[in-house]
Amino acid sequence: MIHIAVVGGLREELLTLAQVAHEQLGAQVHFSLYDYINEVKVPDVPYITAVLVESEAKMVAQATEAVASGQADILMKGIISTRTVLKEVLKSDYELVTQPLLSHVALADIPSASRQLLISDAAMNIEPDVDSLIHITNNAITVAHSRGIKQPKVALLSSAEQVNSKMPSSLLAHEVSVYFKERSDAVVSGPLSLDLATSEEAVAHKNFDGPVAGNADVLIVPTIDVGNVLYKSLTVFAGATIGGMIVGTRMPIVLTSRSDSTESKLLALTLALDHISNKKEQS
Repeated sequence: MIHIAVVGGLREELLTLAQVAHEQLGAQVHFSLYDYINEVKVPDVPYITAVLVESEAKMVAQATEAVASGQADILMKGIISTRTVLKEVLKSDYELVTQPLLSHVALADIPSASRQLLISDAAMNIEPDVDSLIHITNNAITVAHSRGIKQPKVALLSSAEQVNSKMPSSLLAHEVSVYFKERSDAVVSGPLSLDLATSEEAVAHKNFDGPVAGNADVLIVPTIDVGNVLYKSLTVFAGATIGGMIVGTRMPIVLTSRSDSTESKLLALTLALDHISNKKEQS
């Protein structure tokens, strides 16, 4: 069983998520809903535990301690700011950080696409340099592996596929792709435009050839601005469901927004479940 500690969880939308998750995943998950405000009547069911505390600070501390001590496997952001959660997680006492850089990885389920796509980093790192983008790419590859993709195809996005000295994102993508050139468990290519990364039709039309062409599993964006626009364009115009998590810690941190649909929250949770289940199998 996977235990999920939800920070700011005694709210109607989080209770709904727990109930839907139980319906779809059964006995696989248990939710501990931490809060200092109780907006709901918690049903007497074995898969939900309510933890009501005196303050926001205690709520965040107790939920984080639950994952640090191994009582919980996943930390999930409910109705609370991301900054408050991360500030607690980054405290050295918990020893939760395992990678040089934390990054956000999202899973996009796009109705018109033939497969789900991973996108990083659209929510955390603002304008990564080469070293940071290497860490972001490495974190995303790890997530792809946890989803059963043995050799994920990773596209480093830019506005075009040529390296252009006047286009910083193309230079960034080129340097990162060179770094991963000898990597055997992933294929990393860039710079690539979005259409050449994801559309076989565009690849054929432009007579483009490359190891990732038209078949990317992972999209790495050069800045948070690009990622945010891509993320919201997919949801608004393409009807995509997208959910994400922060990686680089001992456990995934599921990020949700109050405006997210239950489907989006469930997708984010599924992504985290795959990730933590894979970690448990390897340990």
